[in-house]
Amino acid sequence: MDTIKSGKEKSVRIQMIIEASQRRFGRYGIEKTSMREIADDLKLSKASLYYYFPDKESLYKAVVEKEQDEFIEKISERILSIKEPEQLLLEYSIKRLSYFRTLLNLSRLRLEAFTGLKPGFRDTIQMFKEKEKEIIKRIFEKGIRTGTFFIEDTDQTAALFLDLLKGIRITLVNEKETLFIEQEEYDLLLEKTLAFTNVFIKGLKYK
Repeated sequence: MDTIKSGKEKSVRIQMIIEASQRRFGRYGIEKTSMREIADDLKLSKASLYYYFPDKESLYKAVVEKEQDEFIEKISERILSIKEPEQLLLEYSIKRLSYFRTLLNLSRLRLEAFTGLKPGFRDTIQMFKEKEKEIIKRIFEKGIRTGTFFIEDTDQTAALFLDLLKGIRITLVNEKETLFIEQEEYDLLLEKTLAFTNVFIKGLKYK
């Protein structure tokens, strides 16, 4: 029988739980995954798993936050390595869509089930949105410095860009019974996302 760890060992154990949950959610979705199965994957007692995470929703929230942190880190690295602001904005749109698909496939929820989970993720979603907005503002500011973009209010324009990207995705999700994106649907979303981003970029270039 496992024992409860403390300090550094506890932190390592939490990361192991999150990573194992991420793999199982990715394969079966949150609805078809039980806490018992996650505990078995890790050879933990169910009681120990509940010590670290009181319910499946809090564990899924931790997985989502891990995905968010990884996305922000990767896209921030690209901002440092790419000089052209247009290319940066296009790459952001592509990476963001890929990230969005990963999160939906981790859940594979019925829409009504997702609605039930959503209130618990309000702070997580808002915090991520603010981080995203800061990244877009950095891209816009790079474009302004190079004379590529002409933007009066980067904060407002970044918020608008993110809202419009979200609108494209919602159009697909609202037509589905289950939050899972097939390859054909992803390809269509990617085509629309790139078309929108290119139009948006053209608008940023006019004084």
